Amino acid sequence: MGKVKNGLHGTFTGRIGNMVYYVLDGENVCRQIGENLKPPTEKQLKVRTEMKMVSEFFRSLSAFIKVGFSTEPSESGRNPHNFAMQYNRNNIIKGTYPNLEIAYDKVLVSRGFLKPAKNFVAVQTADFIKFSWDTNPQMAWPESTDQLMMLAYFVESKKIVYKLFGNSRLSGSDELQIPESLIGEQMETYISFISADRKGVADSTYAGSFIA
Repeated sequence: MGKVKNGLHGTFTGRIGNMVYYVLDGENVCRQIGENLKPPTEKQLKVRTEMKMVSEFFRSLSAFIKVGFSTEPSESGRNPHNFAMQYNRNNIIKGTYPNLEIAYDKVLVSRGFLKPAKNFVAVQTADFIKFSWDTNPQMAWPESTDQLMMLAYFVESKKIVYKLFGNSRLSGSDELQIPESLIGEQMETYISFISADRKGVADSTYAGSFIA
């Protein structure tokens, strides 16, 4: 470990190449990053596997969560994908390593302060999923103008079918068309609401698993 006495450019911290600079007991010191030759522990392997699974899963949902997590407070270096990972990574993996899998019913694909669907029902037909929920003709504005968000994730192909701005909350129902090319696959479905001005969303609701 070397010591930097107010080096060429003064005190500094952080990594440069394979050297890390930091302050220790009031002195600017540096150390070289060495290669860890120890084999990873089972706990480390489990954490790495979980992070890879969650990251790959949300990467496939990127077009949807870009809107679903868009109303989270803006912070430097943070984006909707980061927020989705933060709120899901510790909650959506089940099983015992190495037999891990996604707990689809625990996944949150949107997060916000709007009301979720009340008493919703999902019904599968030959080529679409119909979602319906309780509504009220006297529903106040702007709640009545919230629009339904729908998502189907296809487990085998890792593809998604979605609608970001569907029918109004007041309408009480909407449909998500399923492409013929995905018929026969297991799909996991979710619904949410987004405000007409796009400034608010609801926490998503898991709508069930189906065979397309």
